[in-house]
Amino acid sequence: MLNQGTDFESAAKQFVDYCRNNLDLSSPLYAEPYQSFSVAIIDCIYSLRAKYFAVTVPVINRYAEKFMNGDSYAGGDNLIEFIKHIDECGGCFDFAHNILCNHQQLSGRFKSEICYELAKKLLSIHINTIEDFRNFEYTEILESVIRSVKGIGDAGLSYLFMLAGDPNRCKPDVHIHHCIQDACGYDISNDECQKLLSAAVAQLKSDFPNMTVRLLDGIIWEKYQAQYRHTA
Repeated sequence: MLNQGTDFESAAKQFVDYCRNNLDLSSPLYAEPYQSFSVAIIDCIYSLRAKYFAVTVPVINRYAEKFMNGDSYAGGDNLIEFIKHIDECGGCFDFAHNILCNHQQLSGRFKSEICYELAKKLLSIHINTIEDFRNFEYTEILESVIRSVKGIGDAGLSYLFMLAGDPNRCKPDVHIHHCIQDACGYDISNDECQKLLSAAVAQLKSDFPNMTVRLLDGIIWEKYQAQYRHTA
């Protein structure tokens, strides 16, 4: 646990120095935000505790092939449509088995069930489209609703915001934690990851004016994912 005084300032300096010396901060890396909230939810949930390119991307592509003419970045597939697709397939298990061809679970539940419950709860607060999510006024209420879905932790919550286009969030996954441990010599909490990346971006913007927390997260993820695939 970092104190917000000297300890945090020291960690921020170490982290910024590490980023400057070990990351390609001029990278044009940019993940285009989804236009359909259904795909953002699938990406979010099916990326948790899974290999992204081997597992998550094929799941997204299967959904897009079935319901979005093969274009996962197309608009128009809202949460009402998403729930309808699952119901018409016969429910969450049949949807996972016949459409997504994936039976992964989180917290003892099929990921398709988590997606379905999340969509239902977001609709209950009148969020149907990705624009509704971006424009929702009460962030604390939105976070509380998302956290109420069993299986979604800090990483899932932040990643959903990122997928919807929030530039000020990071996903405190294993790659972010590894990077911070490499930089500072110790690990920190998920909440501190967010604060540390935000502080780093504030310093890095003088040399990299387009830098955002979301972009820095992506740069870290690309580097550490590549290392993981190389050593796996």
